[in-house]
Amino acid sequence: MARIPLVSRDTPFTDAEKPYAESFLGTRGVFPDVGPYSTMLHMPVVAEKVDSLRRYLRDEASLPQNVQELVMISVAREMDCVYIWHAHAAAARKNGVRGDIIDNIRDKKPLSGLTAAEQAAVDFTRELLRSRKVSKATFDKASANFGQRGTLTLTNLVACYAVLAYNMNTYEVGAPAGGTELPLPV
Repeated sequence: MARIPLVSRDTPFTDAEKPYAESFLGTRGVFPDVGPYSTMLHMPVVAEKVDSLRRYLRDEASLPQNVQELVMISVAREMDCVYIWHAHAAAARKNGVRGDIIDNIRDKKPLSGLTAAEQAAVDFTRELLRSRKVSKATFDKASANFGQRGTLTLTNLVACYAVLAYNMNTYEVGAPAGGTELPLPV
C-alpha cells in the first residue's frame, strides 16, 4: 500500500498544474493506477517532465533497446525497486537479453558471457549508482561501445530510472500481482 493516496480523476490540480496534468495524461490516455506516476502525478509538472525525459531517452537510437532494458533491470536491482523489475524483466528478455543474465542480476549472482556492450552498460550502471561517479576505465568502455551520444543517453537513462525508483521506494509503490518473471527479492 502506497504511503500517500494514488492520483485519481478526483485529484485536485491548480490552474497552473492542469496543463501539465493534461499533457501527461494525453500521452498515457488514463490515470496511472500503478507505478511511479500513480503518486508523482500529485505534482503534475514533475510527472510530465520526468515522463517526457523517459520517453525521449527510450526513443534515443544511440543506445540499443536490449541495452536500455539491461540498464533498467540493473537500476531495479541496485535500488531494490520491485516495480521497475516487474515492468522491465520480461521486456529485457523479449528484447534479447539472455535469461541467465536476467536471472543472475535478480539473484545478485556473477554475470558471465555478456557482450562487450552489455558488460559496459552493467558496469557503468552499477558504478554510477554505487559510487555516484564513473571511473575513467568504465567511462572509456562505455564510450567505445556507445559513442559520446550513447554514453550521454546511458548516463541519463540511469539517472531517470533512479528518480523513478526513488519515488517508488519512498512512497512504497509496489509491483502489481502477476507477471511472467519471478519478483525481485528485496
